[in-house]
Amino acid sequence: MIRKTTRFIIRLTGFVISSFLLVAVTLILVKAMAARNGPDLKWWHSEEISSEFDISEVPAINTLDQYLAKEEVVFHELQTLVDSNASPQKRNHLNRYRTGNDSYPDKSGRNLNRSSQKRPAAIVGGVLLLHGMTDSPYSLRHLAAMFHEKGFYVLNLRLPGHGTIPAELDRLEWQDWQAAVRLGAKHVSNQLKANQPFYVLGYSNGASLTLKYSMDSLGDADFRTPDRVLLISPMIGVGALARFSRLFYWLSRLEFFRHTRWLDIYPEYDPHKYNSFPMNAALQSYKLTNAVKEQIQRMASNGELQEMPPVLAFQSLVDKTVVTSAVLDDLYEKLPDNDSELVLFDVNHTGELEEYILPRHKLLLKRVMNEGSGKYSVSVLTNRGENDPGVLELRQAAGIPGFVSRGLQYSWPEDVYSLTHVALPFPLDDEVYGLESAGVDSGYPHLGRIQILGESGALILPPALLQRLRSNPFYGYIEERIKTAIEEDT
Repeated sequence: MIRKTTRFIIRLTGFVISSFLLVAVTLILVKAMAARNGPDLKWWHSEEISSEFDISEVPAINTLDQYLAKEEVVFHELQTLVDSNASPQKRNHLNRYRTGNDSYPDKSGRNLNRSSQKRPAAIVGGVLLLHGMTDSPYSLRHLAAMFHEKGFYVLNLRLPGHGTIPAELDRLEWQDWQAAVRLGAKHVSNQLKANQPFYVLGYSNGASLTLKYSMDSLGDADFRTPDRVLLISPMIGVGALARFSRLFYWLSRLEFFRHTRWLDIYPEYDPHKYNSFPMNAALQSYKLTNAVKEQIQRMASNGELQEMPPVLAFQSLVDKTVVTSAVLDDLYEKLPDNDSELVLFDVNHTGELEEYILPRHKLLLKRVMNEGSGKYSVSVLTNRGENDPGVLELRQAAGIPGFVSRGLQYSWPEDVYSLTHVALPFPLDDEVYGLESAGVDSGYPHLGRIQILGESGALILPPALLQRLRSNPFYGYIEERIKTAIEEDT
């Protein structure tokens, strides 16, 4: 009887595994076939910028000056590609890859997709800023200005493959970004005295790189460990599709399925961020986040994480790009008692749209609010009342049960039901992504205020353009909390 039961279980297990694999392969092939009928690939999906930095050039390139000199060549090569591929017959004024267009990044003579430095008259500290996947240093320009005003030397670093053409993300690997981060971190720390604070701030994929650098530096005398780690929309866990990106990537090696190399193919109208997204970018994010999570787990188990500096992270409760619960489970629950804090932006509880928020988001918030105080502090920004768009901070300090409320000056804008992954580092008046008008019109498209009504599925445009919030009504709170940390450290 036991043998029969065992054989039955083995056969059943084999059937379940086989069925799962069959379904997975079928879904992959269906998506691959559908990709063949998608938009045509353009030159920015296939060309290569041969001068781009990668890890093979270390240690020949080991200073920021050398990195920036190479970056100058990269953008010269990009301009050559733009000029050689310009079509006199057809002109789309929102195409970023045509000189003089509305979305042309360098039209004002200040290409904010490139690395930048800000040096105050008297340095009190230093910070390395690391942008997210498909982004550019533009995404952290407001925080760069804030740090500079506080007396910090600021390096807002462009990571390899970004700010140029999306095809570059089809070939680079996360170790190339890591090499650039180490180079940038060494440069910033060399600008400082031993008693001056050194921070690394990462947004999204840049947050994963920030954590990787911080953990690596704990056992490496050649690299200074940050005195504080700052994270915005940290990429600790990624969606299910990223786990299958390796299969799509290898399938795309076949010419018949070459479109499968791209998760998204869209027109490139955004001056500072790619709209098209290659499968390799998803694959590298998956590899990087796995490496970070495994290192956190390993160092937490053997006690090495006890030396980790305090981590202050800002995260939206709802986030389509990363897994919010992973920030809690795979990072904060593993950190030592080191004055770390997680800031969570709740959804808007006014109006009837709250009833349509997915239950898993409500359950996660309930978990954060009800599990009691642990090794780290928690702050939740939520409505003052059930029908009040005003916002307050509920904060529970580490080791002290119970939340203390503090009224804030912010309110939810009308018709905004939540923040988003991409909104957090941008104020409402950002000249490109702001929900409100900027003080000065720079001539770039106002992507944060676009509303186009018509039939769904008719336009070759990403749904995020029409619905996803691109700026943060509570951006000032992020600056406030970082300024408080600066005052404590200086």
